[in-house]
Amino acid sequence: MELTQNQFSNQQKQQLINEGAIVDALKYVKYKIAVLSGKGGVGKTATTINLAAALKNAGNKVGIFDADLHGPSVPKMLGIKHEAKLNGAFWVNPVMTDSGIKALSVALFWPGDMTPVMWRGQTKSRTIRQLLSAAKWGGLDYLLIDLPPGTGDEPIAILKSIPDLDGVIVVTTPQEVATLVSSKAINASMTLGAKIIGLIENMSSYTCGCGDTVYLFGRDKGKELARMMEIPFLGSIPIDPLFSEAADTGVPVVNLHPASLTATAFVKIAEKVSSELPVKEVPEAPPEATESKACPGGHHHHHHHSKDSSCGHGHHHHPGKDHSGGCGHHHHNSTEYGQMIS
Repeated sequence: MELTQNQFSNQQKQQLINEGAIVDALKYVKYKIAVLSGKGGVGKTATTINLAAALKNAGNKVGIFDADLHGPSVPKMLGIKHEAKLNGAFWVNPVMTDSGIKALSVALFWPGDMTPVMWRGQTKSRTIRQLLSAAKWGGLDYLLIDLPPGTGDEPIAILKSIPDLDGVIVVTTPQEVATLVSSKAINASMTLGAKIIGLIENMSSYTCGCGDTVYLFGRDKGKELARMMEIPFLGSIPIDPLFSEAADTGVPVVNLHPASLTATAFVKIAEKVSSELPVKEVPEAPPEATESKACPGGHHHHHHHSKDSSCGHGHHHHPGKDHSGGCGHHHHNSTEYGQMIS
């Protein structure tokens, strides 16, 4: 009998859970939080990065997983100028940034900044699951997952694939069109069983040098949406030229301009996010959690790796293929990742 799409997705999720690949990869991560927006252009990635920086500055170990395959911006905004490295034949080491935040993005495997990602449907979901299961994060207090806008393949894959997801943060702007679409994102998250940690309103107001505050897109629209949807309101981020400057520089505004109104707002939001989460303990990551290991499974594979790859058993890995278990894989180096178009 032919499976429906929902039945197939549930079967696929159960298979991932049974195999334990993603569970194993994230077992040393305390809090796993997805950051979502209903539409593009609301500053979701910049919000993710600065929230991560504020959490890091509070003494936490923080990572960011960039799940936006078509428009990955995390590497640019964190000033990453080199590729992620394969760890053995199957695992991938996230990049440690100058801000002390670990980051992993499909853009770190791409041959050039202007190379487009032209994948469709299940290829995108499989790629996200593969990266989730292959990343060697080690011990983290927070892993923030920067989702693409909307409620398509990538957000659904994340919300359904990450075990023990602690919740979703929704980013909106005050415009009515943005809050309307954000309400759909909130409902989609709830439908998939994800807890809504809260809502952040970006571009809420502008304060000029004279001290006057202007609400260019309307006042308290984010608060009204949070109240209507019965979810926590985490705070507002002002319109600030320093915010844009920091993003272009590759340094979080929280670090580049720590005394700015924007930085102060992010620090307060980070404190509120922490207060919304329950006390939680995870196993302490052993040293080998971030070191290269031998490949799981047998020995008869072939691979083409970057020069620093240290696996003695070759395989070939293709992005978009679901490699959650033993060997028999096909691996390719970072340049070939960019050439894999489905």
